[in-house]
Amino acid sequence: MVKVHMMKAYEGDFIWLSYGDSEKEYHLLIDGGIKECRERYADVIRSISAKGESIEAIILTHIDCDHIAGACEGIAKIDAEVLQRTVKKIVFNTSEKIYKEILVSKNSGEYGVKEGIEFWEILKEKGISNRIVEKTMAGEIINLSNGALLKVISPGEKQLEKLLDKWETYEKKHVLVGYSSNLDQAKQNLTDLMRVQSGTDSSVNNASSIAFLFEYQDIKGAFLGDSKPSVCMEGLKKFDIKGVYPLDFVKISHHGSISNTNIKLLKKLSTVNYMLSTNGHEKKVPSKVVIAKLLRDCLEENKSEITLYCNYDWWESQYHNKYFTQRDRQMYIDTGVLKVSLLGEEGTKVKDGMILYGK
Repeated sequence: MVKVHMMKAYEGDFIWLSYGDSEKEYHLLIDGGIKECRERYADVIRSISAKGESIEAIILTHIDCDHIAGACEGIAKIDAEVLQRTVKKIVFNTSEKIYKEILVSKNSGEYGVKEGIEFWEILKEKGISNRIVEKTMAGEIINLSNGALLKVISPGEKQLEKLLDKWETYEKKHVLVGYSSNLDQAKQNLTDLMRVQSGTDSSVNNASSIAFLFEYQDIKGAFLGDSKPSVCMEGLKKFDIKGVYPLDFVKISHHGSISNTNIKLLKKLSTVNYMLSTNGHEKKVPSKVVIAKLLRDCLEENKSEITLYCNYDWWESQYHNKYFTQRDRQMYIDTGVLKVSLLGEEGTKVKDGMILYGK
């Protein structure tokens, strides 16, 4: 059984994945959202520890605050003994030099200072800094307990070196690369957006984002962080994946930003189940062009339907049900070709052996 909890993380990512059986589960924590997620992040770790189970890996895909801040501040709240007993690995691409630069975020919009509390110092203080898996790159396989594994498809060596080399001059302000207002897009029909060019994400942080394939028994999925599609395509070659690679689910990159999804990657990582983590972020994401590309792939590959699983009802709360035009509804939503599903605590069965939750 695989359970994926797509936690409410505002504009960020915070995913709790569990796998195993009724007798024992194993856990992955993928990112930690913005700083307001800290209590929930800490509670998840405590609940796992209380059951005597392990966190196989804490994975921080990259250093943007909407992915890391909640984890940093959450870890700081947990007793060292609990962390030492529970956490096996921390997968986080950086170096000690960068650890000393990455300070816990003051807010979700910028790299800030929180009076001398540094992530590296937190890990040392808690006695778990030696569990960091440094320099995780495409082509590597991370073996987990009970036969699960991760196949890393991003970043490549070039992207990681760029992050390390340019950190000292990198502007310490969180720039929302690839985000733009969706108000104009929302007025257009999905059909008319299917062949709009995606653009390029120029963020050093996003290019260095960890993305990976998760495999356990007959369940296969992809967690793409904020990665770039071109980097992931190169990373897939490391595993000699030449044709279509069928998956049970894909977590869409960068909250549905227009610059982080293209048709080539959608066709390569073929699925009918997409996960999207965002609250809509002031009508900036998800890009309607991205959803149009999901539909384009669906139609071109003769899929009967696709489902977009979300942790927020952004189409209602942000757009007041005006994100989809009347034509969109007639052609795709009312016909069942596109299903947009709000995940809840009761869980949604994706296939035998896999359930998605929203919390």
